[in-house]
Parts: sequence; C-alpha cells; structure tokens
Amino acid sequence: MSQASLIQRIDALLPQTQCGKCGHPGCKPYAEGIAQGEAINKCPPGGTATIIALADLLSVQPLPLEAPNGPVPPQIAFIREAECIGCTKCIQACPVDAIVGAAKQMHTVITDECTGCELCVVPCPVDCIDILPLAEPAASAQRHRADQFRQRFEFRNTRLAREEARRQAEREARAARAAQAQQSSAAAPTDAVQAAIERVKAQKAATPSLSDQQKRLKIEAAMAQVALKKAEAQYEVYGTSDLLAQVTELRAANDQAQAALKAAMQAPTPQVDEAALKQAKIAAAMSRAQLSKAEKAFGESPTAEQQAQLAELRDAVDQAQQRLDGLQGTPTAPAASEGEARLKQAKIALASRRAELKSAELRGADEAQLATLHQALVDAEAALHAAEDASGKQPPNLQRIDKRPVDPAVRAMKTELAYARADVSKLERQAEADPAALAQARERLAKAERALAEQSPSP
Repeated sequence: MSQASLIQRIDALLPQTQCGKCGHPGCKPYAEGIAQGEAINKCPPGGTATIIALADLLSVQPLPLEAPNGPVPPQIAFIREAECIGCTKCIQACPVDAIVGAAKQMHTVITDECTGCELCVVPCPVDCIDILPLAEPAASAQRHRADQFRQRFEFRNTRLAREEARRQAEREARAARAAQAQQSSAAAPTDAVQAAIERVKAQKAATPSLSDQQKRLKIEAAMAQVALKKAEAQYEVYGTSDLLAQVTELRAANDQAQAALKAAMQAPTPQVDEAALKQAKIAAAMSRAQLSKAEKAFGESPTAEQQAQLAELRDAVDQAQQRLDGLQGTPTAPAASEGEARLKQAKIALASRRAELKSAELRGADEAQLATLHQALVDAEAALHAAEDASGKQPPNLQRIDKRPVDPAVRAMKTELAYARADVSKLERQAEADPAALAQARERLAKAERALAEQSPSP
C-alpha cells in the first residue's frame, strides 16, 4: 500500500471535526502523522471507536484515549444572536465556514455544517457562543457528515490560499510600482501630492498587524466611548444629578480605556509562536469546557469529593489561562471579589439553563418539560440581574442611561414578555401549529403586556 493511499484510508476513519485537539491543525495532518508512526489515540471526538478502527487498519494494539478531558461527544455551536456585536472573529476561526454574518452585523451558525470543534468560543470578545450537546438521532447524523466536513475544510483551505496568493500579488505589484516611481524620479521631479500618497501607502504596508490584546483593548475603548456618548445625550435632555454622576463615571472609564489602548498601541508587538499560541488557546478552551460540564453535572450542592474535583478543574483553568496570557502578552487579571464571583456563577447558571432549553427544543420535548425549562431560565435571568445589582458592575455598553432606577419586578416582567413573544413568533412560523397552543401562547403574551403596562410608570 502506498503512503498516499494509507494516509487517505486513515483520514477516512477520523471524525473530520478539524478541532485541533490532537495537536494538528486538522484531521488530514493527523492522518499524515499516524502514517509516519504517531500514536493513534489522540482524537477526543473519535474516542474509542476511532482508536479501534485505526488499530484494525494498521494491525497494531489499541491504546487508551490520550486526552486529559476524556472523549468529546457530538455537539454544535450556538450563537446568542442578541448579544453578537458582529466582530467576525468566530467566522475567521471556523475551520469549515459554518458561520455566516458580516462586520457589525449579527452572526449565526449553520447547524448542518457545524462540526462542534469549539474553536469559535475562544476568540469571541463578548462570550456569546454556547457549545450544545447533540442527542440522537442528530448525533449520529453529524458523524455521518464526515465527508461533507472534510470537503468544506479543504475548500476553505483552498480559498484562503487563493486569497493569500492574490494579496501577495498585489503587494508585489505595489512594490514594483514603487520601484518604478523611484526610477522615474531620478529623471523627472516627483509631484508633491503623488509623493505624499506613496508615503502613506508605504506606511500602511509597513504597519504591523494588531495583537490580540490590542484588538481587545480597541473594542473595549470603542464600547466605552459609545456608552459615554449615549449617557451625555441623555444628560442633555434630562439634566438630572443621577445622569451627571453616571456621565462622570463613564467619562473616567472612557479615559482609562483610551489610555490603555494608547499604551498598548505604542508598546512594541511581541513575536508570538503561533503554534504554541494555538495549542494554548485549545488547552484553555478545553479546560473551561470541562469545568463547565462538571459544574452542570454536580448541580448547586456538590459533595465534598465533587468540590475537590471542581477545585482541581478551576486550578487547571487558571493555569491554562495564565499560559495563554503569557503567550499573548496579556496581564493576568486580579482575583475576583465575592460579588464578582457570584456574578460569574450567575452567568454560568444562565448559560446552562439556555443550553438545556435549546437541547430540549432540539430533542422535541413536550410542552410540560419546555414550560419547566422556561421557568428555570426566567429564574436564572432574575438571579443574574440580582447579582449584577449587588456587584455594581456591568459592561460599558450595558450600563443604564435611564434616569429612573431599575425595578426588579419590572425587569422580571420584561423577561417574561420577551419569552412570551418568542413563543408566539415560533408557533406562528410553524405551518401546522396547534391552534390551542397558539391561543394559549397569545393569551400568555397579552397577560404579560397587561402586567407590564400596569406596573410601568407613565413617562
């Protein structure tokens, strides 16, 4: 059997998630490594079944899976579209082009094309991407689309190579034009305007790309500036002392964000080992996912043994994040206060409730189960709002600029109204919706609207 044929047969046995958890940038490079003698037990998505299939093909003994976090079940990514800021970072990270969207526009995941590789989670600056487990028959259907994933991965690599070749050709053409302009300048005086244009183009070509820390600070500075402008506009209209204090606080936060961005832009960009950085990102994402799964499995009252396991997992997350921060040149964040810790736990609980509800909808759960999960999600929303009020910390773009204080009862009613509208919209889009269920959903929506109208004060 030729080497190329062996690589092709090995690649056909891999799950084609292109996740990089084996240490290679895709399934095909790992197949090439196995053909050259690398171990066959480094594929967490493939698990034991893939190890046994590879052992039969290569006539070697099966080995236990070499993965600190165990096998990875079939799963897909889900973008909470209301929280997406349109930064396109997840689109650039997806190895199979399964995310669609545009700059400053909402993104969404093409479910049938997603491999569940988790590579889109780390680059998201607002943490609006959830990884949801798949139940049968969706899990088996995803595994059967391995050839489709392989084809999309190869098409993406071909496209990226084509775009890089085009950019290289453009750079060479610009360099040739610049050289020609320099030669012509020896024989004739150069026009001052054209010379200035060429200098600007040369400066842009020589400008290095931004580091991850600089990009993050740039986004934070922009968000702080937008929040300040909104607050200043409200203060010009109402002119209250509360809004003045809020404008003062947001102005200080904006000045701090702009200063941090300026310092980061002036600092020299360190040389980063891209391979080590990618491995660190994967390790950090896998450790966070393992911690999240353990917290969901143990519930709100873990045993002493489970608490010890959670402590070990949190230490692993901290170590992986410190290593990633060290490679990126990002300073390690200070320890969180008690209020911040409660806020983080509330966010994790809310994400868990959303994932459970989405999974139940994918499984086709009955109305009673969905109603229970809806209520659990509403309770998690209320707990998050309470934690935000207690900690006093919210992202700059989420800071209230209303002159009236937040009423928890009104906030809960608004949450209920949003879910009621979503249920009505979902049923109305169904071709054969149950009239009784639709009528019940509309009654729930009308009740939520009346309750909010009675509770909210007149403007």
